[in-house]
Amino acid sequence: MKNLYFPSKVKVAAVEIESIFTIKKVNNQIFFDGLEGKLIQCLADKLNFEIEVLLPPDGLISTSYGNGTFGGIVGMVQRGEADMGIMGLTISERTAGAVDFSIPINVLEYIFVTKEPKQMPKISAFTYPFTWNLWILYAFMVLAATILFQRIMFRKATLLGSFLSVLGSIASQAMENVRETTWRRVLFGLWLTIAVVMAFFYKNSVVSFMTMPGKVPVPRTFEELSNAVLNGKYKCLTSKGTRDRDKMLDSVNEYMVKLGEIIVKNNWEYSYGEQFTDLLDEPIAIIITKIMLRLFLGTPPYVKVKESDDYLGVWHVAINLRKGFCCRERLNDVLYGIVSGGLYDKWTNDFAFRETLQKRLQVKHEEQESQLTLKDLKMAFFVLFVGHALALMAFFAELLIPKRFDIFYS
Repeated sequence: MKNLYFPSKVKVAAVEIESIFTIKKVNNQIFFDGLEGKLIQCLADKLNFEIEVLLPPDGLISTSYGNGTFGGIVGMVQRGEADMGIMGLTISERTAGAVDFSIPINVLEYIFVTKEPKQMPKISAFTYPFTWNLWILYAFMVLAATILFQRIMFRKATLLGSFLSVLGSIASQAMENVRETTWRRVLFGLWLTIAVVMAFFYKNSVVSFMTMPGKVPVPRTFEELSNAVLNGKYKCLTSKGTRDRDKMLDSVNEYMVKLGEIIVKNNWEYSYGEQFTDLLDEPIAIIITKIMLRLFLGTPPYVKVKESDDYLGVWHVAINLRKGFCCRERLNDVLYGIVSGGLYDKWTNDFAFRETLQKRLQVKHEEQESQLTLKDLKMAFFVLFVGHALALMAFFAELLIPKRFDIFYS
């Protein structure tokens, strides 16, 4: 037969964070708000115990001193100052020797978020269709064709004249002064095929980029983030009072360890109690759990952040219990009913909706623009103007100078 005894008063260690756990007083009555507040109040109502909340002196959720002892909420439970510890504490091998755990009540998926990337500027859209490697390869191909055609295809042409003819063929201009033989025709046809195909793909791609611009590249994985941080392009912040850095330093991936080391060296951190969302206006990545992201920032389109494609890790969340706590079995029975009945998920959705309601009301529907404007095409018109100006100068030069330029013909 199960033991139905449960203490009449339970000491609970927690930290006050909006939407997670807050203590409020209404009409001389104290009640608990937030996701973890709802949970502990539900347990107290079901198991008929009084809650005594203890706040850790250091204000931290968990921190390791490196000798098997802990600070924050976990430290209070370890020392027996509190019977329970809440606030999304994960089940880990490191803390298993210091505290006991209830059954898992949630899963924390650690990701990082960055500011929603801006659109790539349309003014330089003419460079987007090809990568820089392809542009370099294309330039080498044009130079190779210039030398080859000057040697075996054209009659009495200089390198500059050959280069202009090859360049003109890419712009759909006719090539003159070509020697007529069978194998030269094959070579000539091969080059024209390459020139036409490359120009076709380029024209279609550049119009697509200008009509629907791409996004400025941002780190999408932890490996990319690590490289960006090591190169000084990004900063990465972890939440204050948690063991996120320890999780990174304990990783089997070298890039994750390096990222954790540079975060520790620079002491990059943020606090849930502050307006940390303003930090995303800079090239900064923030490591956060998905549930915290929903509670504090909301979900797209109500928040302009970009989530990573991979995870730092996935850990189960449980209530921490002091060693030798009498009634873990009864507590687990009630917790199982709360979790399996969907109450915990309901509270999560309720607080996520409540905290982001104002953001939802401020969102205005905007039709996505897909038309090209004069501003989008000003670079194209500028290049066209420069080209016509150079062509006009060449025309006047030919009229004023009776003799053909020796630089074009040998």
